[in-house]
Amino acid sequence: MRNSSARFRFIWIPRALMILFILFLTMFSLDVFEMEGTLLAKLGGFVMHSIPSLVLVAVLLVAWRNPLVGGVLTLIAAVAFMLRFHIWSGMTFATIILPVVVVGALFIAGHFVGRKQFARPPS
Repeated sequence: MRNSSARFRFIWIPRALMILFILFLTMFSLDVFEMEGTLLAKLGGFVMHSIPSLVLVAVLLVAWRNPLVGGVLTLIAAVAFMLRFHIWSGMTFATIILPVVVVGALFIAGHFVGRKQFARPPS
């Protein structure tokens, strides 16, 4: 029972955290609608600002089926965000990069926890 509970936590906690982080990141894209311009221009700006969120949605879809590959892709996304947006330290690093790294590590840990549970012979 204990292994089942640990596996459940390592499967659902990273998924929930990733969903919450994607929503948090998408929230910053909403400021486009306060700017002047046509609705079409605002929607275009919203989509452009939401590209990092859309990348993370794609990674989450992969991680949903394969936590190991999804975890590695999540870590790659964190490094790509760091390099693309020049986030090296400080509060921005702690709020944008660190959660992605933690979720990636949890996906990878969840893969090994689930694998360990199924590798054991039944007792």
